[in-house]
Amino acid sequence: MRSIPAVLLAIALTAGFSHAAEDPLKDAPAGYRDSLISAMKAFTTRDFEGARGLIEKADASYKPTPMSLNILGAIAIEGRRFDEGRDWCNKALKIDPKFFPARFNLAEIPFIQGQYSEARGVLEALQKEDLNNDLLKFRIFLTYLVEKNDREARARLDAIPLINDTPISFYANAAWDYAHGNADKGKEWIASALRSFPAVRQINFIEVFYDLGWIKREGPDDPKTAVPAFR
Repeated sequence: MRSIPAVLLAIALTAGFSHAAEDPLKDAPAGYRDSLISAMKAFTTRDFEGARGLIEKADASYKPTPMSLNILGAIAIEGRRFDEGRDWCNKALKIDPKFFPARFNLAEIPFIQGQYSEARGVLEALQKEDLNNDLLKFRIFLTYLVEKNDREARARLDAIPLINDTPISFYANAAWDYAHGNADKGKEWIASALRSFPAVRQINFIEVFYDLGWIKREGPDDPKTAVPAFR
């Protein structure tokens, strides 16, 4: 299972920041920054050992940063080494207690383990600091959906505007349909998302569909095989 925060940070670094203060590597040497971007690209192609090697070499040349420690945590979580992943995330948070990706990864661990209520508690704590974060809204909605709490999940789905700055509406509706056995309609929602938003805006929403087994990676129904920017 791929841990979303490392993907999230890869997008941020390659797409640019609206404010310099948001850049977690703003004070790092250019070479270190480039190495971490390469590591995150390796991670998103599932070359976890390659990503780890790039991180270790970069940290040896500069110093560990919340970004590098979080990627190591994401690699461990991907390998289901949850205690190790938690340790790496906590090390990142010792440097920067507010570092969102590491905090998000701490919610990812119980989510992967099927402890959805625990995951939701972490996500809701994050949401209190960023009420308009669509990724958090989506993942909280998912915790109710996979718990089969349709009443709460439906209420949250209905509260999501169809027209939005992110693909949340498309993916939330797709998740609802997949969870209720309507894969064909779910595919239509994802296809609409892919037509409406660039690939870079999709990754943090689509990955959980693979993780939950709703779509198969690189299979005939994998929507990403039709989008070159995902590859």
